[in-house]
Amino acid sequence: MRRSLFDCEKLLEEQLSQLLQGIKMDAAGVDSWVWKAEGSQSFIVNSAYIKVRRVSDGEFSPIYCRLWRCKTLPSAVFLAWRVLVNRIATMVNLVRCGVVVENLVCYLCGMVEESSSHLFSVCDFSWRVWCLCFEWLGVSFVIHLDPMQNFIQFKLSQTSISANDVWGAIWVGIVSEIWKHRNSIVFNGGVADVLEVFASAQVKVWSWIAAKSREVYFSYPCWVLDPLACIRLIR
Repeated sequence: MRRSLFDCEKLLEEQLSQLLQGIKMDAAGVDSWVWKAEGSQSFIVNSAYIKVRRVSDGEFSPIYCRLWRCKTLPSAVFLAWRVLVNRIATMVNLVRCGVVVENLVCYLCGMVEESSSHLFSVCDFSWRVWCLCFEWLGVSFVIHLDPMQNFIQFKLSQTSISANDVWGAIWVGIVSEIWKHRNSIVFNGGVADVLEVFASAQVKVWSWIAAKSREVYFSYPCWVLDPLACIRLIR
């Protein structure tokens, strides 16, 4: 007996049905590949390159460019990208893909279903981590429900691109430590600790900056005591 389709597979089925509308099948015909991006319908590398460039020049491409410029490790940026596009393995996303889970409740707060928007934005645990971060930076910030909007708003005005690359690294560091802490609780029986997450993020971001901005150096104590002064040193 064939299993029922997952939600993601149902979407693909609907897309295929739409593509096949108005197309007549010919049992006597021979199957062949057609490249619709080219008038000759033959594949040309240049036309594929132009097609990819057009897709990459979409509405959010400047946001992703800013993300990949952040002074972090590639693995951390990739994790942050998965959060922005909602491709992180939260409980809600696992169920959507057909994975059977015992409980959908967030492991950090134990109160609400664990979605990306909840886990990284409005979860009571994550909210306290963000509050510590904003207090440390000396700024006021409104947490948006959508992680994408949070990242868009998380930037400094009237400052250099390099300084904002560090500022973005702080966002990536907080997000990556929240996810790491969540996994520690799920897989290793860890205990939720807001201060541990925040302190680990401080250390992680400082180590990234030290590795990525070798033209300027500031000690970890200076970074903890006055992060804005340290960021202003980066050009």
